[in-house]
Amino acid sequence: MKVIEGSLCSLAPLRFLCDEMLSSLAQWLRIAGYDTSLPAQGAQDRQLMEQARAEQRWLVTADSDLLEFAGAPFYVIYLAGQGEPARLRELTLKLNLDWCFAPFSRCKNCNTPLHTASDREKQQFYPHAPDQSEETVLACATCRQLYWEGSHVRRMRSRLEKMNTWRNKSSSQPSS
Repeated sequence: MKVIEGSLCSLAPLRFLCDEMLSSLAQWLRIAGYDTSLPAQGAQDRQLMEQARAEQRWLVTADSDLLEFAGAPFYVIYLAGQGEPARLRELTLKLNLDWCFAPFSRCKNCNTPLHTASDREKQQFYPHAPDQSEETVLACATCRQLYWEGSHVRRMRSRLEKMNTWRNKSSSQPSS
């Protein structure tokens, strides 16, 4: 099992908790297949730290105040970059993150693992959907979202592949 030196969170498998201001980054992690939670709206910093510890998740944040908590180095990944593209790249470089880990295996909205939708689910969740009988349609049992390989998914897949070019190809180990 790989770990960042001095950390308590396992890096196999990677699990994340993104603070509220990084909800878009959390969606990208979910699209890539990583188990990524978001805190309850308005959660205080202490609650974030407690949740990260209890769930053994890396707390990904752009809030430097979280670095002041005892034990922060064991759970907190601080992203200093400004804006989503800079933060995505910074996280990629810190963990040598594989953006093509398990794409489209989790719901980007609620983090639930996706499954192949039954005909009943397709009709029930999205009764006016175009006929997708030739394609695999995935479903989220929690929020009843359907996903299929349309142009939007192709664009997201292309972006994941582009983000993967930021990885350090010479090392499979994350940096600290």
